[in-house]
This record gives sequence, C-alpha cells and structure tokens, in this order.
Amino acid sequence: MEKGPFSLYDFMGYFIPGALALYLFVLFQSDIQYYFNKDFFYEKNKVFLELPIYIVLFYVIISYCLGHFLSFFSALTIEKYTRIIYDDPSKLLLANDDFQQRSLFKFKKDSFRNFRFKKKCFKNFSVLRFILFLLIWPLIIYDIFMVRMLKFNHTYLKRIDEPYNLLVKKRISEVFAEIGYKGNLFEDSKNNFHQLLIHYNYEFTKYHGHKLMNYVSLYGFLRVITLISCLFLNCIVIKYMYAHPFLFNFDGLKNFFLFLVCLFSICSMTYVFYLGYLKFYRRYTLENLMLVLIIDKKN
Repeated sequence: MEKGPFSLYDFMGYFIPGALALYLFVLFQSDIQYYFNKDFFYEKNKVFLELPIYIVLFYVIISYCLGHFLSFFSALTIEKYTRIIYDDPSKLLLANDDFQQRSLFKFKKDSFRNFRFKKKCFKNFSVLRFILFLLIWPLIIYDIFMVRMLKFNHTYLKRIDEPYNLLVKKRISEVFAEIGYKGNLFEDSKNNFHQLLIHYNYEFTKYHGHKLMNYVSLYGFLRVITLISCLFLNCIVIKYMYAHPFLFNFDGLKNFFLFLVCLFSICSMTYVFYLGYLKFYRRYTLENLMLVLIIDKKN
C-alpha cells in the first residue's frame, strides 16, 4: 500500500491533537470569554482581521511538532497503562478464559508490617508507575471505579468466540512454523506474536491496507486526546487549588460543588475517549487476526 507524504494519520494523530493542545494552553492562560467575543476577530472599525501567512504557517508547524511529542508521550502513558492493566489486545482476543483487570501497583501481603526495611516494603513498587498514576490519575480512578465497582465489562475484554478462536490460533501457529518457530506461542506471556502478523498481513493483503490504516489513525487519535484530557484536568485541579482556597461558607461550598461537577464531567469525557481508543485498538487487532484466516499467498 502506497503512503502519501501527508497521510490521514499525520492529520488526525499529530496535527489535530497538537492544535487542540495549543488552543487549550492559550485558553487556560487567558480569559476564555475574550476569545468567544464576536468582536475578537474584528478591528475597531469592524474590519475583519486577516492573519499573515507566516503566522498561520508557524502555528501549523508548532501544532504538528507538538502533536508528534504528544503522540509519543501518549504511547508511554495511555498505551503503557493499557498493557499493564489489560495486556495486549491480541492476547485478550485469543484468551481461554475471561480476563480480570489487574492492579497498577503490587505489594506483598507483609509489605507494611515493618517500615524499617524500606527495600522490602517497596520491592514491587515502581517509581515510573507512580509517575504514570500522577499524570493520568483521572483515567485510572474512573477506570477502576467502572470496571471493578460497577462491573462494567467493555468490549476490549471480550475474546473471540468459538470456533474462530481455535482456527486463528491454528493458523498463527502455521505462520510461525513457516519461519522455523516450533514453540507454543500462546503460553509464553512475553511473546507478542501480533507484531509479526502486522507485517505478514501487509505483505499478502491487497484490499485491507487502507482499512487497517484507518483503524490506526482512529485509535492513535483517541489515545492522544485521552492524554490531553487527563493533562488538562490536572491543570484545572492545580489552578483551582491555587486560586480558590476552600471556605466553609455558602459561596465556598457552591464553588466547590461546581468544581466537583466540572471534575466529574471531564473525567467522564476522558473515559469515553479512552473507551473509543480501546474499541478501535481492539478492532485493528481483530482485523489482523481474521485476515490471517483468509490470506491466500498464491494470489
């Protein structure tokens, strides 16, 4: 499949998230109402303002570069969290039993009985995972609340039904046997067989390449938007705590209640973005697994 110099993924995965993050930064640093005023784009004599081309070009370049950074950073945070909690989607789709959500932190049962031995207490504690929690805590808390407490079983956790589960496993084993691998792919938890299937399908598939790229664009876009939403919520919380000290009176309680409503609304929106990311990430993986069954290398 040929790829142009500026693809759909470049637009949805880099430029739009970068532009959105830049807009949110400007709005967060200034008075929001000023930018929604009808006279904002007009001069005093009601003449429409024309932005110089170099300003527009500079904004496009900054947005595109910022989008690359956010896309990479979302892979280190949102995708990393997904793999820690839920594992790779290819393994979930071909699992034998229903999957249970895992914990971000793991402590031993006797970890907190003796705090003198700090190395033993935090042997399984990861500083990087703690930083990950600080960055995307709205998503993590909301996800735990929905899945563990409300028993929300989203589609990402559902495996392929029979007989497709066995057929896909058999065909994948045959593909790996062609390159000399004779072990059991599905017992080794560190074996990410989906990486080979991606290249295998692109090599022998003629009509599904664009569909796969659309899935990549969609889940990449939603992954970055989820990260932006988490970071934006962190900024709102920090700004509110700095600018609005809690007061035990009517105005203080009212402001705090409005803040909680805003917090819950943005958390809910963040989780919807995350579910969209999981949805298209699963569809992309499912498409690759099903393509293995129908590929005819002779044609």
